[in-house]
Amino acid sequence: MKQPTPTALVPFADDSASCTIDGITIENGTDSIAFYGQTDLTRDRAGLRKAQDLLAFLQSVVDRLQSTPDLPAAIKPPSHKGGKVDNPFM
Repeated sequence: MKQPTPTALVPFADDSASCTIDGITIENGTDSIAFYGQTDLTRDRAGLRKAQDLLAFLQSVVDRLQSTPDLPAAIKPPSHKGGKVDNPFM
């Protein structure tokens, strides 16, 4: 299954789409967007391309936020704390 490119990912459009720029995973959400992973922006053409991809996506996030009417001052951040899960093998 092909993942969407960063520029094809519409910020805040859904709770299921994600994409990866080298080692950075971007997970879309209707209330927040999660970034995780690690990458290096090297001083070469490959590093330039990664930086451009990240910049293009972040610009689309800024554009979307700026065009949102009645944007609240702040919302409660999502909880990323793991909870206790029953062992499925027992």
